[in-house]
Amino acid sequence: MKITRTKNYELRGLTFVEQPDGTWERNLLMNKFFNVNQTVGWMEEDIKDKKIVRVQDKLDGSVISFVKFPNGTVRAKSKMSFNSEQAVMAQKLYDENENLRNMLEYSFSIDHTLIFELVSPENQIVLEYQDTKLVLLQARDNTTGSYLLDTLDWFSNTYEIECSLKYKGNYSNLDRLLELKTTEEGIEGWIVTFEDGQMAKIKTDWYLQLHGLIGPDAFRENLLVKTILDGNIDDVISNLVPGVKKDKIVELSEKVEHQFNHLVVEYKRLRGEYFNKYEENRKEFAMKYSRSHELFGAVMKGLNTSFRDVEKTAESAVKAYMLKRCKSLGDAREYVGSL
Repeated sequence: MKITRTKNYELRGLTFVEQPDGTWERNLLMNKFFNVNQTVGWMEEDIKDKKIVRVQDKLDGSVISFVKFPNGTVRAKSKMSFNSEQAVMAQKLYDENENLRNMLEYSFSIDHTLIFELVSPENQIVLEYQDTKLVLLQARDNTTGSYLLDTLDWFSNTYEIECSLKYKGNYSNLDRLLELKTTEEGIEGWIVTFEDGQMAKIKTDWYLQLHGLIGPDAFRENLLVKTILDGNIDDVISNLVPGVKKDKIVELSEKVEHQFNHLVVEYKRLRGEYFNKYEENRKEFAMKYSRSHELFGAVMKGLNTSFRDVEKTAESAVKAYMLKRCKSLGDAREYVGSL
C-alpha cells in the first residue's frame, strides 16, 4: 500500500546531499503530524469518520534515519544532527549489525528511506527499555514521498530487524483507541495512519501523567517552561479543553519559544563578536559584556566548542540558562511574566 499526502510538513529532518554532478539528492524523514485534538485538521470531529489502515505503537525514543554519501559512507542522523548522542548510538548499531547494513544498502539502491526509532536505557524518556535498538517505523519513496506501509513487514522479516508493532484488531475508526487511551498503561500510545495518508498521534493518559503534563500541576510555570523547552508542549495543548487555560498555555508557549529563539541568535552573535571584533581578548570582552548581557557567562563557558557545533552549543546553553532562571515556581513566574 502506497500512501501519499497531498499536504505535507516536510522541512523537519529533511536532508539534501550534493552529488558529484552538482545535483542534490533529498532524503526524507517523516512529515510533521499532530496529536488528536491538538490543532485544526486533527480535531476529533475532523478525523473521526476516516478509515484507519494501520495502527502502530508510539515508541518512546528518538527518530533516526540513515544517509548515504557519494563516497559510499553511511551516516546515522537524528532529526536535526549527525553528531547528536542519539545519532552516535545509532551509528554504533549500524557498524555492528550486518543485517541492518544490508537492509539499508538495499533501501538505498531503490531510493527508499527507512525511518527508525532509537530506544535505549541510555536514551530514556519515560518508558524503560532494557536494550539499545533500532525499531523500524516507516519506509518512504524519496522520489514520490509515498509511505510504503506494505514493505515494512517485508523489510522486518527479510532482514530480522524489529518493526513497530502493528495492531490487527478492529480499529475501523478512532473510537476504540480514544477509549483505550484512558485505561492503557505501560505504553506511550499509538500512531494511526488513515486511508488518505494523514497520520495522528494518540498518547495514553498514563504516559502524560508520568510526564507531569496533566493533572493538578499542569499549570505550574516552572514545569511548563521545562515542557516547552523539551519539545513536549504539544502534548499538553492537545489534552486541554478549549478555554482560558488552554489559551494561556498556548500564549506562554509562544512567548517562551520566541525568547528561546531570540537568545540562541544572541548567543551566536555574542560568541562571534568575541572571536572577530574582540579577537579573543577576554579582558576587553568582559569589560563590555560581563555586566550588561545575560548570556555572557554562558558564552564564556562554551568558547572551547567547535565552530561546527555552534548551533547545537547555543541551543544547549540557552536551554540550560532558561531552566536555571525558572528553577523554582516563583522564579519561573517572575521570568515568564517579564517576557
